[in-house]
Amino acid sequence: MTGTERTPVRWQMAVRRAWHGFMRHDGIDSAAALTFFALLALLPGSLALVSVFAILDDRDRAVDDLAAVLDTVLPDQATRDLEGLLRELLSLNNPYVALTIALLLLIWTTSGYATAFGRATNKVFEVEEGRPFWAFRGRMILVALLLDLLGAIVITVLFGPGDWPVWAVLRWPVLLAFAVLFVAVLYTFTPNVVRPQRRWVSVGSSFAILFWIVVTGGVALYAVFVDHGAVYGSLGGVIVGLLWLYATNAALVAGVELDAEITRLQQIAEGEDVARSLDLPVRDTRRIRMLRRQRNADIAAARELQNDAKGRAARGGRG
Repeated sequence: MTGTERTPVRWQMAVRRAWHGFMRHDGIDSAAALTFFALLALLPGSLALVSVFAILDDRDRAVDDLAAVLDTVLPDQATRDLEGLLRELLSLNNPYVALTIALLLLIWTTSGYATAFGRATNKVFEVEEGRPFWAFRGRMILVALLLDLLGAIVITVLFGPGDWPVWAVLRWPVLLAFAVLFVAVLYTFTPNVVRPQRRWVSVGSSFAILFWIVVTGGVALYAVFVDHGAVYGSLGGVIVGLLWLYATNAALVAGVELDAEITRLQQIAEGEDVARSLDLPVRDTRRIRMLRRQRNADIAAARELQNDAKGRAARGGRG
């Protein structure tokens, strides 16, 4: 059998192992945790967006524009409630102070999301987090700065001059390009492993982005044809948004699993024994060594206590 004939079997094996790995590494729980941290970043992100509108645009027009966007995915009552909240936020006497606070909170909460994604990725590659807290969180703050910058560019593209016919067409491939960069940053810089081949576009990231496009299209169709407000009330849009966010994070984790299994097949083809676990270099082991020292100290203290108890029991028996 030639290498070409073996390729479909290898792809089938990669997909099957990726699915098994997703279940074994608690991908469902990882997606839920990532959704929580993403929600934490939404409030400061919204405050930052509103503050920018308050600084650069007419406040009433800013509320109308944002409400029109929200109205496409949220039920009427939820849109009216959020519109009132937006007007209160835009009534801040000093939007520059609000913007500064919002950006600081946004960077910190986004770094929390990146930290959670790093832990989820470490599960996939079956490695421990070896970076000390200060080094790990410091790196994730830098990642958060880059992710927030990409997010700001995406928002600018979405709310840009849509009345330009050429831009109305070009904005979608531009958005896709920045989505690829966003996923590549997460996949490359958050885990504690150094991936052998650093590519901006991998099979796993392509799967995650494709799944995200399908889910987004499905949510858009659902919002058009189904009155989710009638089913869930004022929380209908929130529930639909949570499901979309959860599916997006599940796709991101599944994409990492697929990349890991493709890497495994490449290493197996090179003669390496990685059928059970991957052999990839780690970035740092200081935290692993520290936890190992702590565990050894705890075990030694427990054994000392056990020996003391045995000694007291022996003395009591002789008495």
